[in-house]
Amino acid sequence: MNYIEWADEYYKNALRVKSVISRKQQQLNEGGLSADARKQLSDVIKAYRRIYYDLMEVCDTLRSRAGAAGSDS
Repeated sequence: MNYIEWADEYYKNALRVKSVISRKQQQLNEGGLSADARKQLSDVIKAYRRIYYDLMEVCDTLRSRAGAAGSDS
């Protein structure tokens, strides 16, 4: 597996996490939740966002390494 393939895997995982965030956000916006449930759901969304941003950061790093590795040849 090279850097580009590795970065693509991270990107695919980030997209999966983003879809989970969207579903959770939709649940939050639908209403009908108690204040405690809204707080818990907001906390879950924040945790997934951190994961999403971490995955995208690693993806970007791997892509830049792929570019650097390609220019060394």
